[in-house]
Amino acid sequence: MQEEEKKRSVDGLHDKLYSRANPASVDPSERTPLSPNESRPPVAWPDAKEEKPAQQFTLSPKLKKSKMSLPTKFLLVSLAFFCAAALVAVYLFFSGGNSISPQNIDLTVVMPSVIDGGKTSGLQILITNRNQADLQLADLILTYPSGTRDPANPSQSLVHERQSIGTIRAGQTVQRTAQAIFYGQEGQQQKVAVQLQYNVDGSNAIFERDADMTFTVGSSPVSISIASPSEAIAGQQFGMDITVQSNAPAALDNVVIQGQYPFGFSAANTSPQAMAGNTLWRLGTLEPGESKVLHLTGSLDGQDGDSRVFYFLAGSDADETDTRIPVPYLSVPQTLAVHRPFITAQLAVAGQSGKTVSVPAGTQVQGTVTWTNNLPDAVSDVTLKLSFSGPTIDTSSISAPTAFYQSSGSTLVWSKDQEQTLATVAPGATATLPFSFTTKAPGAGGTLYSNPTISLNLSVEGTRQGEQNVPEQVSSAASMSVRVASQVTLNAQALHFSGPFSNTGPMPPMSGQNTTYTILWTASNTSNTIANATVSATLPSYVTFVAAAQGSGVAYDQKSRTVTWSMGDLKAGSGVGSPARTAAFQVSLQPSSSQSGQAPALTGSASLSGQDRFAQTQVSASANGPTTQLSGDAGYNGNMGTVQ
Repeated sequence: MQEEEKKRSVDGLHDKLYSRANPASVDPSERTPLSPNESRPPVAWPDAKEEKPAQQFTLSPKLKKSKMSLPTKFLLVSLAFFCAAALVAVYLFFSGGNSISPQNIDLTVVMPSVIDGGKTSGLQILITNRNQADLQLADLILTYPSGTRDPANPSQSLVHERQSIGTIRAGQTVQRTAQAIFYGQEGQQQKVAVQLQYNVDGSNAIFERDADMTFTVGSSPVSISIASPSEAIAGQQFGMDITVQSNAPAALDNVVIQGQYPFGFSAANTSPQAMAGNTLWRLGTLEPGESKVLHLTGSLDGQDGDSRVFYFLAGSDADETDTRIPVPYLSVPQTLAVHRPFITAQLAVAGQSGKTVSVPAGTQVQGTVTWTNNLPDAVSDVTLKLSFSGPTIDTSSISAPTAFYQSSGSTLVWSKDQEQTLATVAPGATATLPFSFTTKAPGAGGTLYSNPTISLNLSVEGTRQGEQNVPEQVSSAASMSVRVASQVTLNAQALHFSGPFSNTGPMPPMSGQNTTYTILWTASNTSNTIANATVSATLPSYVTFVAAAQGSGVAYDQKSRTVTWSMGDLKAGSGVGSPARTAAFQVSLQPSSSQSGQAPALTGSASLSGQDRFAQTQVSASANGPTTQLSGDAGYNGNMGTVQ
């Protein structure tokens, strides 16, 4: 019976499993879940003695969920807090929510957009504090453009001005004013810079708020206009006209114009005559609308393509000892381009070249003219003219082997008529032409000239065949100032019976006995002052130095046995138009018997040397040493000159 029931149960289960009629009759949830098996087959047979525990399988109703670690959670929370703080800071900064932000301070400068130069102008500064905190120890700093003056003292330059404000409360508006006199060129843009410096409660830092205001100079009390070429040939003279006009409604006193010249510029002359090295013109008083024209002539040295800038300043200065304008009204620039001359010409005199050279008086001087064609084209019909001027040149002595001398203008002319090489000059060709002249001796013709100068002016002209086959004139010029050096003379004389010293001893001198003599040096000078003039001579071994007059400038060096007279400056005209310079000292002679019947020298040759202040050259003169033959001394006769 039991077997039959068991069979029916098994058959019934079989029918349920394989029945097509009710496939969902079995509940899948009744299946037991399985855990993964981590077992692996052994790589070797286990030892029979080792007991390997049986593999266990764990059946779990469901898988466990993984959990986040605590450090990870802390990191995520910190990152979120940092991002939130950064967003808040950015928002406060850009939205102006910061209670001490400079962006919450309104700094406004109120002033005219056009200001006439030389007139007092007012400024108004408005400060509004929109911060939630007070601004403490606030200072207002104004920076003015160059040339601004203080209205309280117009001669005083005004660069910076500081105004103390104190505390500016939250929401408060503060107003400050300032005054200044502005100068500048008409139409020039200038700027006034304003800065507010302040502190906040609880901080030692200084905060700043900046603002500025730009204005235009309407008109200057003085205007300057410059007329000059835009280009200058190196070494050639050119002119500039500077027109100064008063724009002021009232008279302007003590008007001064100052020129600031570039490197390489040499001013030849100015009209009217300028002071301080041809750089400063004092125009006095200018009436309203009055204008004056200044003329400047000079030359520029430089390389081809160089640019040089001149500046001309206008101002007022009552101190006539000033060599520059303390505070100028305005400064006007003028730019010139430097170009290489088409034909260069150089002068050399007595082997010296340059703008100024020195030559001795009363001598023949040799000179040369050297010219070069710098053009890439040939130049034809070249003509050179060299003119001479100056009171100390002997015009009849001017000559050159291949030049024609025009006596009416004291000019040497070289042309193709005398010098065939000048007919056609190839590109880069150069040549040297000699000439000579003689300087007059000082006082020739009964006139003695002071600081004499001979001027040499050279001009070169030629014809260049241009690109369009049209002849083009080219020219060049050069000049030189020849300073004639002064002529000095020196005379040395021995005395016994006259002179500033009382002399003793036998006359004629006796061997083995002492006889004293006075040595008198006389120096003369013609045209130029001689600086640091000295005379020196050496005493023979048988002569002893005795004395020199107090304050005479005569000194004796016993070691070298040299007597030196330091006379300082030897003035021009000494011994010609005014008394000559003299110095005296006393010596003692003890002749030897070997000098019996002789007239021994009392000193060696005397020499004079010094620096010619005008010619900037060394000058010298010499005199033979005097002997015991005292010609010209009262009381002396011919029998007293030889040793007995």
